[in-house]
Amino acid sequence: MILIADSGSTKTEWRLVDEGGNRLASVVTEGLNPYFLSEEDIAAVAEQKVLPFVGNVEKIFFYGAGCGAPIKATQVSNALSSVITTRFPIEVSGDILGAARSLLQNEPGIACILGTGANSCLYDGTQITHIMPSLGYMFSDWGSGTVMCKDLIALLLQEKLPSNLVEEFHATYRMGRPEILDNIYNKPLPNRFLASFTPFLLKHAEIEECKAIILSNFMKFFTYYVKRYPRLTGSYKVSFVGSIAYS
Repeated sequence: MILIADSGSTKTEWRLVDEGGNRLASVVTEGLNPYFLSEEDIAAVAEQKVLPFVGNVEKIFFYGAGCGAPIKATQVSNALSSVITTRFPIEVSGDILGAARSLLQNEPGIACILGTGANSCLYDGTQITHIMPSLGYMFSDWGSGTVMCKDLIALLLQEKLPSNLVEEFHATYRMGRPEILDNIYNKPLPNRFLASFTPFLLKHAEIEECKAIILSNFMKFFTYYVKRYPRLTGSYKVSFVGSIAYS
């Protein structure tokens, strides 16, 4: 049996399949980004929420946000192997490779992730040939739920949103400036906290300020994550996956 995991910063979807690709079991856990969780944290999630439905697993393929760096991939691999026994070594790769294999399979093209975070790669049908550095929500990730909602919250706290929108926000989330800043600066996983406001932003996508945030972010995404790949000749398929792309 094969266990496949697709992990973003917000959630991880696990699928247990047989050699024919038939789904045997599935579970959803929190995101296991090694930039935000320790090896012990990841192992605890695997032990408490994944191990109970896993039987005799031969292989694990884990595609995760934050796992593009070898040291972070090793951290996740060590965490999973400390909990789940497999016949073959666990393979941990960045979520962008999983996206490319899922979206493009054997075709060349550009695979993009728009979810809590953002990323893209140039894929030749077998492997990634080029990738833009993903610098996280502090320095890039335009178009992601985290960055767009960071822009939204900035306008909210700077009192630059229409009063009716501000009133609806406070009625929906029951938090003011102190609680928002405390969650961002003093509590873990501020990216997940910021991205949680995505439904509110998308609900009001036609409001001038919200529309400006969305359009500006998508323009920056295409400028940085799509248009910068070298030596692009002919037509390339551009495909998207992720919660924002789906929305």
